[in-house]
Amino acid sequence: MKNKGFVLRVIGFLAVFAVCFHVYTRLITPKFFTDIDWPTTTTYAGFYELEKNTADVLFLGSSHGVTSFLPQELYNQYGITSYNLGCEQQGMVTSYYWLKEALRYQSPKAVVLECYFCFPYMVDEPLNTEESYTRKAFDFMKWSPVKAEAVKTICAVDEKQDVWSYYFPNVRYHTRWENLDRNDYIYREMAGRSGLKGFAPLYFYLGEAGEGFVPHDTGETDACAEMAPLMLEYLDKINELCRENDITLILTITPAMAADLTKCNAVQAYADEKGLTFISFNEQNVYQQMGYQIAVDNCDDGHPNIWGAVKVTDYMGAVLQEQFGIEGRTHRQWEDSREDYAFIMDQCSLDHTGDIDAYLSALDHDQYAVILASKDEFTGALRESTLEILRGLGLSADLAGQEGCNYLAVISDGKVLLEEASFEPVEYRGAIQGGYMPLYAFSTRDGEGNGLASVQIGGEEFSKNQSGLNVIVYNNQTRKIVDSVWFCTYEPENTMGR
Repeated sequence: MKNKGFVLRVIGFLAVFAVCFHVYTRLITPKFFTDIDWPTTTTYAGFYELEKNTADVLFLGSSHGVTSFLPQELYNQYGITSYNLGCEQQGMVTSYYWLKEALRYQSPKAVVLECYFCFPYMVDEPLNTEESYTRKAFDFMKWSPVKAEAVKTICAVDEKQDVWSYYFPNVRYHTRWENLDRNDYIYREMAGRSGLKGFAPLYFYLGEAGEGFVPHDTGETDACAEMAPLMLEYLDKINELCRENDITLILTITPAMAADLTKCNAVQAYADEKGLTFISFNEQNVYQQMGYQIAVDNCDDGHPNIWGAVKVTDYMGAVLQEQFGIEGRTHRQWEDSREDYAFIMDQCSLDHTGDIDAYLSALDHDQYAVILASKDEFTGALRESTLEILRGLGLSADLAGQEGCNYLAVISDGKVLLEEASFEPVEYRGAIQGGYMPLYAFSTRDGEGNGLASVQIGGEEFSKNQSGLNVIVYNNQTRKIVDSVWFCTYEPENTMGR
């Protein structure tokens, strides 16, 4: 009996130790949620939230594919259920093992692989990518024989990496202990919190740098770039894995100024040899059918913005449905994220909206915190239409006879926390984001009558402090500043500044 009690105590101790070690490991492992542009952790943690055998298409590849293929757009237009498993600098080794992992949970009819990373990119790195990006891709893959095999391969190819640091991340990340932030403590809250299913939205325009871009004419040259040997080896493995599981593999290169014709020729030659379909979105015919303009549809020289992604995805949807017979269906998990997608589209459009009425109308989302702070005179040219929109946001906007006043309004989680117009200083000390994020804001004048408008979120100043109406928009869900602008509401044009 004594021995039995001792054994039970040992088992209990080991169980408690295992739980504590797991919590500690999860805590110190870096996380990349929707509060940054490349939410890799959200992508992979979110994948595990999908119901089994519900994604008919999987997208894989580097950031070029992450910003090109929009699962919700594909569902909205074609009813095709999909998930984007791409990530930054995803080489073919990572693509292969994430496909292998995905097949433990999903039975896709097609896999769309972005092939930019088939070619040498980080020539001094054995995996063609930096270690940090490899870690981001695998840290949150669940442990299974697939991950064990992936780790063994990674460390065999790249001798600088250590197998044990994957099994015991504290070996790799122990120096983070003193630099933990809020993301490290709210994994469950943030991990799968994205209705975009792996897609990363970008909203800038490439602009002038892309105006001279000319899509490829496939007859210009037959020359082929050389694929990196390791990438070619794992491209073969991806192709073999798809064949074994009766999955259609479609190769692509998405709109990118660096994706020259020799690279596209090389992928086309591979596709011809293996009996696969290859789509170059840089090819003249495809480019024109999409109505693509890289100057306005790309964020930079290699990544589509969200409007470019809509064009790429809509084209791909037609191919999947018409050429490969993948039919649409209705599914709750994609129905439920329709609203998230619409919200993200509106949020991305804010950066390109200059009209005050259109801008303020776009802020009518409970997910936002909106702070309005006046500086100097701001009522002189306020339109009645603008006041009506402010009232639609829940404000009284009763500014009659208030010329020259100080004005401050705070809206968060669909509630007006403060609205005050006064010839005395007005301020707000409190919190937004459900009470988690400290906010201090004020509208006042100094001793010489000069206006001041301040909005400090988490101790950081975000107000432009410009004459007129300063507007700061914060996303309570992603915990990031969306925009900070001002409107010259004392002039008839009500012009915007950023």
